[in-house]
Amino acid sequence: MSDNNTSNDGEYPAPHLDIRQLRKLCYSKRLNFLLGAGASQPAIPTLTDGQKPKELIDQIRQVSSDLAAGSVSAGKEMDTLGAYVGFISMIISILSMSNSRAVPRSANIFTTNYDLFIEAAMDQVMQENYGVIFNDGANGYFRRYINTFNYDRSTALRGQFDNYNHETPTIRLIKPHGSINWGQSKADKDQELIEVLSQPVENPFLVLPDANESEHTMESRHFFEMLRLFNIELDKPQSILFVIGFSFQDKHIKGMMQRALQNPGLQVCIFAYSDETSKPDTGNAREDIMHNLGTISNPNLLILSPKDVANCVINLGKHDPPHADSKATENKSDSIRLNLKTVTRLLMPNNADSFPILAQADSGIGSK
Repeated sequence: MSDNNTSNDGEYPAPHLDIRQLRKLCYSKRLNFLLGAGASQPAIPTLTDGQKPKELIDQIRQVSSDLAAGSVSAGKEMDTLGAYVGFISMIISILSMSNSRAVPRSANIFTTNYDLFIEAAMDQVMQENYGVIFNDGANGYFRRYINTFNYDRSTALRGQFDNYNHETPTIRLIKPHGSINWGQSKADKDQELIEVLSQPVENPFLVLPDANESEHTMESRHFFEMLRLFNIELDKPQSILFVIGFSFQDKHIKGMMQRALQNPGLQVCIFAYSDETSKPDTGNAREDIMHNLGTISNPNLLILSPKDVANCVINLGKHDPPHADSKATENKSDSIRLNLKTVTRLLMPNNADSFPILAQADSGIGSK
């Protein structure tokens, strides 16, 4: 599908994008997603230089309170929630079409975000999709507590008279940095009990975004086990990881990704939000991510920029070689941003309209 070997001049070459082949991989591999802060924009901005983490957390708490109460305001909050609803619907469509005899009919969503957009989107989508299981790692009724053992559960539909056994599509949500609605219970001093509440809490159980995430993660058994689960899933054969809104500035996740790429059975696809780079005189967004990730080349690593996608749009159905019309590609890529909504359109099964729609893709979602 791609050729990401480093060229002689040291440049990271543009991949040959075959979006149909990328979609097919979703059905035959263990499905994983990694969402960063960029996935929840524009409703929630990324932490800027000089901004105190508490200011960002307060904003996340406010937006998440609206989500929990079902009173999402029109505009940025509604647009972001709509993007997440489409994203969850896309995953369910893929799982429904996947071959459960080849790989489990489940998907893992790993996110470093604290907000409740995924939970709110799942709540909305599951009203019309009864045959889907949402597993956030919690167990209980009146009081629900997180435990990584809960992620090992699977469910099957067997019919009213036991006349069939059908694996139920399952979406597992793993938050290695915590959540705005997690509270640390003091009921047992000898055991770390993390309670999942229906509303954001005043003092949530989080890994603060203060550039010391690696140290904070190791201080908590719970966060350590969440990251260990990330490693375990990416070590499994026939796995694929899609990365959205994340540029690997978190050192500990960067290290785990470097280790995971040693697995020859893992395909990693990173979507760069824009073609521009945040570092002057370094080239483009693909090289920016490669610099953060610290990886020179890997045949299992695919980094896609808007220009790559635009090239696919232009050459789709043509016999011209890739990148034949560089001017048309550049003009079209100016209107494409690889945000959550656009990536959803790219991966949505049997979405014949995804390519022309990309030219009008909404902007406003960055990456952390």
